[in-house]
Amino acid sequence: MQTWQGSCHCGAVRFAIDTDFPELTTCDCSICCRRNALMVKVHESAFRLLAGAESLREYRFHTHTARHYFCGVCGIYP
Repeated sequence: MQTWQGSCHCGAVRFAIDTDFPELTTCDCSICCRRNALMVKVHESAFRLLAGAESLREYRFHTHTARHYFCGVCGIYP
C-alpha cells in the first residue's frame, strides 16, 4: 500500500490517502458525469486531511445523500 497526496488547485486544501488503487470507479451523478471524474474508494481510516478544513465547502443535490466537497477559495474538488 502506498501513500498518495493531493490538493485542490490553489493548495488551500491538502489530503493524503493510503491505497493501492484496487478499483477506480465512475459515479453516474450529474456532477461527476460532467466532470468525467474517476474515484478510488478508501476507508475513512486511510484518509487524512492535512490542511484546509476551514476552506472546505459542501454541496448536496437531489436526494442530499452524496456529500460533495470543494475548496471555497479556488472552487476545485480536492
